[in-house]
Amino acid sequence: MALTNMIPMLNVSDIQTSLAFYHEALDFRVVSNPAAVQDWRWATIRSGWTEIMLTQTATPPQPIADMDPHANTAWPAIFYFYPDDVARLYAQVIARGFKPTALKVTVYGMREFSLADPDGHWLSFGQDEEE
Repeated sequence: MALTNMIPMLNVSDIQTSLAFYHEALDFRVVSNPAAVQDWRWATIRSGWTEIMLTQTATPPQPIADMDPHANTAWPAIFYFYPDDVARLYAQVIARGFKPTALKVTVYGMREFSLADPDGHWLSFGQDEEE
């Protein structure tokens, strides 16, 4: 048996706020039945080939307070994305009014930055420095 795909499901405190963030910052679009957003407060969203499920919970998730994932390794999870042009994505995120960490080259050879969503989930974006 082989696993063929993985889609993370993130608990969010407000489905509409999260849908707006993921659309405005990263061009995600709802691909699941739109009625599920209203009826179940749940959605699958997609940007390119990447999908995430969002579900609104009765108990809001605990945000990670002002943590920089590049400076601290005590985070519970980081969702790592591979854009085709990390520098262009970084400029787009800033131009759209969001505040990511600095774009920098890591000791392991990735050019990357991170951005927290409205519930404090860390989203990191990286591209091999040689690309």
